[in-house]
Amino acid sequence: MTVERKKFQPLTSENICRIYKLLYKEGLVSFPLINCSVDKIDALVANINSSYFGEEIYKSCEEKSVAHLYFIIKDHAFVDGNKRTGCLAFSILCDLNGLIPKYTDFTLDELAVLMEQYEGNNHQQLIKAVAKLLFT
Repeated sequence: MTVERKKFQPLTSENICRIYKLLYKEGLVSFPLINCSVDKIDALVANINSSYFGEEIYKSCEEKSVAHLYFIIKDHAFVDGNKRTGCLAFSILCDLNGLIPKYTDFTLDELAVLMEQYEGNNHQQLIKAVAKLLFT
């Protein structure tokens, strides 16, 4: 019997922009959504969910969820609230995909700050390590 891989339920770039708009509406970010932010989020979502030469970079639901958190934070698509938007998008992705992250020695906010401060040149390795840490 083969184990079937769970299909990832993604957020679209429109969903992520709606999250940001809700944060703005609630006064949790200071600036409205601008067109170049939408373009950056479109590219971000496409890159995470695409394959290169037939091979997915982020193979599991866990890795794709962490990749959203990382890239929303690091790519600074929004003028304000990248960590808040990334954390909320990550939480929604986990909920949609039945993932339950285990925060043992840190919080999601602390993880977001760590990702923001990461200056290494192998983000794929970081994303895979964080996914393994949170979901095993």
